[in-house]
Amino acid sequence: MTRSNVALLTVATVILLGSGPIAGQQPQQQAEPARREVQSSVTKEQYEKWVTELSNWGRWGKDDERGALNLITPAKLQQAAALVKAGTTVSLSRPVHRVDQPLPLGTTGGFTSQFVIQQGYVLERQQIDYHGGTVSHFDALCHVSRNGKNYNGLNFTDIATADGGCTKLNVGVVKDGIVTRGVFLDLPNTHVKPEDIAAWEKKTGIRISAGDALILRTRKPGTPGNGGGYDPAVIPLLKQRDVALLGADVPQEGGAIPGVFMPIHSFALVSLGVSLLDNLALDDLATTADRLQRWEFMLVVNPLPIEKGAGAPINPVAIF
Repeated sequence: MTRSNVALLTVATVILLGSGPIAGQQPQQQAEPARREVQSSVTKEQYEKWVTELSNWGRWGKDDERGALNLITPAKLQQAAALVKAGTTVSLSRPVHRVDQPLPLGTTGGFTSQFVIQQGYVLERQQIDYHGGTVSHFDALCHVSRNGKNYNGLNFTDIATADGGCTKLNVGVVKDGIVTRGVFLDLPNTHVKPEDIAAWEKKTGIRISAGDALILRTRKPGTPGNGGGYDPAVIPLLKQRDVALLGADVPQEGGAIPGVFMPIHSFALVSLGVSLLDNLALDDLATTADRLQRWEFMLVVNPLPIEKGAGAPINPVAIF
């Protein structure tokens, strides 16, 4: 698997001090349990064909920076709000664990903090490395490029620099927050393909529709297995159903394509303009969904509006 065609822009944010240094380097090994690489049935040739056939470039105008979030219309938001019946809220964020020393940028994720006790107050300074395999975070559309291009055909080198961050397609696009219908796919140890989603829709009676956020649980406590993720075979379905946001308890990937680095990240962010929610905590969501026998809910996501940021740590909330 090669990384030559995809650039990842990783941001370390220093809360209270402004943005920290930004580097266009590749992430190192993540702090996740070892995951066995499963090869997808999708070939590189098929993938490259989809890049052209399924692209959302220009769909909402040549200057658009919101991408698939345009699919979350006022009517969609109202549909999501109508799902609030039990008055139950569930956080989808992992705890953010403190580390003693700053880690190399783009390694495992986490935060370092300094505390000051001053006249009965606790003051603190935090440095967060949220990209990686640990912290629950939002990926903005500038985070990944393919062959030098970002969503809507923007040149990566024109919009992203190590000393300035992302001038376009950054997290500021969602400063007003995201509210839409969340659809929960509870499919542990499954490299999810279209037929798996079809079976889940039949079981739950829910059909994925335009503007939805798909939320996938790949791991179940106490269950052996190597997890899962979205197999690249689901890419046409993401376009056909007009999914607006994609999330999972891992960094999404559920099937490898030789010669394509992180195919779900690359296709979602660059071709479809679909932002990602990585490393979510979904066990409590599964418990609540099972108890209520409901797998759809209002989802609220409020990324920090980090100036020129390629993403942000998040605490998404599902409301039933």
